[in-house]
Formats: sequence, structure tokens, C-alpha cells
Amino acid sequence: MLKAVSVVSGGLLVLVSGCGMEGDGDDPVTESNAAVVAGLAPAGNDFGVAETFHTSGTIDFTNPFFQPLGTNPRSCATCHSPDQGWTDTADANKKLFKDTDGLAPMFNLVDQGTRPDADISTKHARKETFRDNTLALAVTRFTRTINPATFQFTVAPEDPSGFSDSTRVLNFRRPTATANESKVSSILNTSGPVQDIPATLASLMNGAAGLHEQRDVVANPVPTDQRNAGRDFMFNVFFAQISDNQAGRLDAGGALGGPANLAAVPFTLGMNDPMATPSTFNPKVFNIYDAWEVFAVNSPHGDCEQEAKAAIFRGQEVFNFNQFDISNVPGLTDLSGTDVTIHGTCSTCHNTPNVGGHSVIRMMDIGTADEPNCSEGLPILQVTRISDPTQVRRICDMGRGGNGVWTDLAKFRVPPLRGLAARAPYFHDGQAKNIKAAIKYHESRFNIDLSHGKRKDLEAFLGAL
Repeated sequence: MLKAVSVVSGGLLVLVSGCGMEGDGDDPVTESNAAVVAGLAPAGNDFGVAETFHTSGTIDFTNPFFQPLGTNPRSCATCHSPDQGWTDTADANKKLFKDTDGLAPMFNLVDQGTRPDADISTKHARKETFRDNTLALAVTRFTRTINPATFQFTVAPEDPSGFSDSTRVLNFRRPTATANESKVSSILNTSGPVQDIPATLASLMNGAAGLHEQRDVVANPVPTDQRNAGRDFMFNVFFAQISDNQAGRLDAGGALGGPANLAAVPFTLGMNDPMATPSTFNPKVFNIYDAWEVFAVNSPHGDCEQEAKAAIFRGQEVFNFNQFDISNVPGLTDLSGTDVTIHGTCSTCHNTPNVGGHSVIRMMDIGTADEPNCSEGLPILQVTRISDPTQVRRICDMGRGGNGVWTDLAKFRVPPLRGLAARAPYFHDGQAKNIKAAIKYHESRFNIDLSHGKRKDLEAFLGAL
């Protein structure tokens, strides 16, 4: 029996006029069209409301994705919640801790907190254990093994918890959102050139049950039918912003926002790759708000909803066409063997049309794991290249370099952008607390000119994805 959660997104909001508040949409919700605009699992956020679309029309809470598969009461949804962008968020974790005194299944030392043997005997002790990671950054803890026989570098950890050493290090990372996975080239920081996404999802059902739900998957692996059911569910989940606090519904007036429209977006591995030969790359990656160009051209004054729509369209154009120099990005600018400078835009890396991920399995290092940028309180790893001890890096996450390859250190996949507003904080360790902070990082890192209102417009656009 299927359990479905359906809501009318427009009905969630109190529609009032005035700048800074939700305005009347072009297609107001009425009894006659309510079924058409019905969405699933609304996720309120700073910019408005995001929602889920599933090809079945419902969210089946009997699916193994939502069921405890191990010896603790967790499920996949514990850290990949529909109302948190199919991941978890710092704000939600803080509320959960307050409501449960830190006793909810989320707060399990198997993968949360400062270290596996931290003190959680009292509420105060639990607060100390989870405060700087689960609560502040919404990161999950992993133990990474360093193999001296195969690794191209040594690791000297500086771990505030005292747990890490030269052969095992604690690693804290944001959980990947389990939505829109049929529109991506890769899910994890794995090697290429091809990742079988459905097979990876099925495998994760078993691996996650062992790692996070404490199931003995060697003696008792998750049955194949349950793995495949979880895979099929995740592969058909689509998540995106549906309503903006100022612009109203994002699928109104010819715009193509929202998860139902996202589900119809085509995807093929390698599409629109800027590094392909011969090049067929089109920097106009997003066109979902082209219909709102009219508001930008006519420069509405006093109509707050139209002004908001104009800002979202202008932000889309900034994303697509505002050029800057991209240099010193291992995994991208060094593909020819020598580092080059690419004159590109945001869409150079986020190049999958109307999704914003990278259509090729290509991990990149834009410096987010370098010590000056790392979230406070996380372990810092001093890594030294064995073949050349003069090469030393100080990072808080090995990224793809967890495979032991020096040149893969601190590389991460380019994440898809739809539903971005619902899943703060950002980057691998939650160092950017909101979209504005993520923009500022890229602006500084690549010396991007976002003057004359472009920064605010870009933020409005990213919040409307």
C-alpha cells in the first residue's frame, strides 16, 4: 500500500502583495486547477518553497529507502530528508537536537559527532559532541584509511579530537542530495570515464545500510529486491524550487521552473562538454526563465513581482554569459598537461543544460579544501608527496585523493544546482552557510566582476533553481 504526501504548493503560502513578500502568481491556485499544481514534500527555505516530483505521482514511504535496514532505527531518509532537499541541513539538525535533546536517530556516533567514542552520556555532552559538525555544518563523519604501501603521499593529521593518526583520519562531509540523480554523470568522487548511476544507487543501498545503519552486510546483505526498489525510487525523484517569495510560482507565465519541468529535461553523458573536440559547447546552459525576459526589458517600476522576475532572468544571463578567467583548477585547466587559463562563465563547469551539474565525470579542485577555507574545528591534514617531499599541502579533505593519488587530492565533483536553496550549507564541509556566501567564494577565487547589481541578480537566480 502506497502512502502519499501531496500538497498544493501555492496553498502553502500566504499570498500578499508588497515587495519582500510572496506576490500573486500568474496562475492562482483554485479548486479546478489544484490537482494540476499539486506537489510533494514541500521544503520551505529562505527564497520560497521547493518541492519534489516523482514519476509515480507519490512518495512511497513503504519503499526500503524509508525503512530501517540495519540494527539502529535509521533509514536513508534520516540524512536524506525530502523536506531538506533530500539531504540534511544545519537548521533542521539544530531543531531536531532541541526537540529531542540530541537523542534522535540522527545523533549516532557511528558517523556523527567529533569522534566514534565521544561522550554522549548527558545532554550537555551531546551538545559538545555534535555542535561543531552535525549542528553547525550538517556534515557526516567518515574514517578514511591511509595505505602506506599504495598511497603516493603521507598524511600528518592535526585533529582537534585526537582520534586521527597517520593511517586513519576523520573526514567530515556534507551528504549528497539523493534527488535528480538521473540527470548527473556521477554521484560520488569515483574514477571514470563512466559511472553506471542505477548500479551505483543499488550498491549504495547495501553500503549505506552497513556504514550508517549498522547492518552486518557481509553476513546479511540487503536483499537484491530491496536494493533495486531503493534504486528505482531514487532514480525517479526530482527536486527543484517551485515558488519564490517575491516572484511567485516559478512555472508561471511561460517559465519552466519546478521539479515537474526538470523531470522532462533530457540528459546524456557528455552533453554540452566545453572540453570536447570538436566543441559544440553552448554557454547558455539555463533557459528556464527566458519567458521572463520581457520584465527585464520593460524595467518594471513599483510592481514587486515583475521586478523579482526580471532579477531572476538577469541572474540567469549572468550565470550563462558573465565571463571571467578560470585558472589553476586541477581537473579542468590542466587537462592538456599544462595549466591553461580558460575564459569562461559559471556554465563552463556547471554545463548540463537546465540542471547545472557537469555532464562528464570530471573532478575538480577549486580550493575549497585548502586550509584557509576550511570550516573551523575540522581536522587539517598535512599531506606530503613521497616522490617529492618539497610538495606539501594542508587540506581538510582528500576528496577524490582518498584513492591515494597525489594529483587527485582535494578534487570533488561539480554538483548539480537544482533545488539549491533548500540544502544549505554548501561545499563539501558546509563552509558556505548560504547562497550569498557560495557566490562570494567563487567571486573572490576567480576575480569575477559582479558589480552593478549582478551579484544580487545571480543570487536571485540560484535561489530560484
